[in-house]
Amino acid sequence: MQAHTALTQFKRARQAARQAGGGLNQIATVVDSLVSEPGRGRRTDVDALNRASIVLLSSHLQGYVEDVYTEAGEVLLKSHVKDVRALLDRAKRNFSNPHDFRIEQLFDSIGLPSVMVGLSWPRASNKSIRNRLTENINLRNRIAHGEQENVTKAKVIAFQKFVEVFARNFDQKVAREIRNVSGTRPWQ
Repeated sequence: MQAHTALTQFKRARQAARQAGGGLNQIATVVDSLVSEPGRGRRTDVDALNRASIVLLSSHLQGYVEDVYTEAGEVLLKSHVKDVRALLDRAKRNFSNPHDFRIEQLFDSIGLPSVMVGLSWPRASNKSIRNRLTENINLRNRIAHGEQENVTKAKVIAFQKFVEVFARNFDQKVAREIRNVSGTRPWQ
């Protein structure tokens, strides 16, 4: 997001410098363009950053889910399986694009089949969370496979906030599920 702002500021400053022609008052306009917030509007020169941000956020979300899966699997299987990490790594090879049903399939392999059931938070029902996951993963797939998608900075920020809130609540949900299965809470 900082790169988004910086590119926009630089473009505005370059335009102001061309218009200024070198006068001191005009140079102040150039400097002001470099230090002021760019404001609202569509900026084609940062569109690639917005699309890349969606792909990167999706990758981070997938990595996060895999990390929680590994931690949960180690807690649940450590006394039952000789090489827990190898087992978990093998299961993760088939995991891609963290759609709700794929998250459920992954966690089902360690005895937590309902990890997505009932996941919600204020102003986000379970159905809306599942829909947001699907929408964002589908957007990621279209971008990653070469379709031209117009992605705004607001969409990137909304997805980032969703990922952050999802992670907090999913972490708590997995911990509750582990406690229900094992009787102990694995993390706080």
